[in-house]
Amino acid sequence: MRMGLEFAKTGAARYISHLDLQRAFSRTIRRSGLPVKLSEGFNPHYVVSFASALALGMESVCECVEMVLAKDMEPGEFLRSIAKALPPGLEARRAAVLPESAPKLMAALRSAEYTVDIDGKIDAIALAAHAIMGEAQVLADKTSKGVTKRIDIRGMIDDIWWHDGRLMMRLAAAPEGSLRPELVLDVLGKQAGAFEYRVTRTGLYTRDKGKLIDLLTFCQTYE
Repeated sequence: MRMGLEFAKTGAARYISHLDLQRAFSRTIRRSGLPVKLSEGFNPHYVVSFASALALGMESVCECVEMVLAKDMEPGEFLRSIAKALPPGLEARRAAVLPESAPKLMAALRSAEYTVDIDGKIDAIALAAHAIMGEAQVLADKTSKGVTKRIDIRGMIDDIWWHDGRLMMRLAAAPEGSLRPELVLDVLGKQAGAFEYRVTRTGLYTRDKGKLIDLLTFCQTYE
């Protein structure tokens, strides 16, 4: 059976790389005794797949991972078992059985929501964010392997808004392309002036019939 898990990655755990996160989950599975299947072949490993890699140094309260179990379990029992075995900074939040017909979490993911705590310049940043949403093209400098390219990121920005004094962003996060929040914040900084910020990922979503739906909920109820 397939089991989906939503977990938080906060505090010192935000400095754990994605590779180290995979290793941490392997150790957690061994400690918990959960019946997670092992792959076949020369170098067997637990059948575990994450919906999306999280940038090093960023906190999240909504990371999703799925595991293939060798026997059926109730989500509540699974959640209690893995919660006890996770290391500090990783917190199990909810678990759900995923139908065999449901797409993999990674394949279903379409967008991610980020909450940004900003130190000062709220009015200037608000004006810059409003301007971005009204533009047909937004250029940003993206560096990869030491090479910087100027790209248009407007089509990957779903929305930018304010909530309780915090900047909220919903950006593309899909197999065919994802947008890092730092690129958007860099553009805002060029318009509003440099500012300090801290980003937390607060939602992972898919789309169904034009509607935005929580990723784990969508896969759980897939028919």
